[in-house]
Amino acid sequence: MTLRNAALASLLMFPCFAHAAGTAGGPVIDMHLHAYPLELPPGSPACPGDQPIAVPTMDPRDEFDPSLLGNCPQPMRAPATEDALMRESLAALRKHDVRRAITDGSVERVARWRAQAPGVIVPAVAFGKREEKSIDELRALHRAGQLAAFAEVSIQYRGLRADDPRFAPYFALAEELDIPVGIHLGEGPPGAARFPGYEDYRASMTTPFQLEEVLRRHPKLRIWVMHYASPLVDEMIAMMFTHPNLYVDVSCNNWGFPRAQFHDALERMVDAGFGKRILFGSDQMYWPDAIGEAIKAIDTAPFLTPAQKRDIFYNNAARFLRLSEAEIAADHAR
Repeated sequence: MTLRNAALASLLMFPCFAHAAGTAGGPVIDMHLHAYPLELPPGSPACPGDQPIAVPTMDPRDEFDPSLLGNCPQPMRAPATEDALMRESLAALRKHDVRRAITDGSVERVARWRAQAPGVIVPAVAFGKREEKSIDELRALHRAGQLAAFAEVSIQYRGLRADDPRFAPYFALAEELDIPVGIHLGEGPPGAARFPGYEDYRASMTTPFQLEEVLRRHPKLRIWVMHYASPLVDEMIAMMFTHPNLYVDVSCNNWGFPRAQFHDALERMVDAGFGKRILFGSDQMYWPDAIGEAIKAIDTAPFLTPAQKRDIFYNNAARFLRLSEAEIAADHAR
């Protein structure tokens, strides 16, 4: 979930938070991790999806108060420093056997995280931001080994569609270089219409149908929809049925939304036959324990078989990322 600096100071109870850990029963690939600076006050609380999550209710005469987003008995607390955020995030990856994590942030910060966890942190760079990198800059990063995926593509936070012509060169570059693209389609923070800094976010831009022409123009493109275009599960199912190269991740929804809602959406996608195209992601931003909570949300899904969990945690991403047999064997041998 891409967050803007202007809103971070008030984003203390955004419910993409966690506190508990689970067990994945084997190696994990995290398709959605952020290497962010610590832009919240140390100790900022967050509530996980297995505790009550309050979606804000307000009288339109009143000012929006982010503290209305709820309190919970066992919140997670943000680390004390940016250094601690990096250390604790990498420690959580090790604890939960995450062997690879698609990670975005500034190029410099991702490189720093990568130096601390070589082979685990996979560098990603976004497009769709206000300060766009040029095609030449992106080519240079790719040549330098600093760009393995385009993610998190945050076009929705600008109130724009993926099929907007201004983004066509970026999708063409991704297809040319065979770089997978992770695009945010789904909820923003609760109360986004009143959230400072989120004036351009549009819920209507959640629709995955906006990818139809992109996929038709670029049939070799690998796209995964972050947050599975939640809550538009039926539309997402229609798109995956039509486009067999389209995948989804379940990041943030798995640990920051009411657990019953997440399990319902996950079960619907599995029942529709797409268990082989669902990717695990944490969307860890400022709360390292989100990684464990995200894993627990999959582990506790009563409708998933052990084989289906293994697919979501690792096998589907290994196929999507085109890992070699040697790479897969190495992940399982560590």
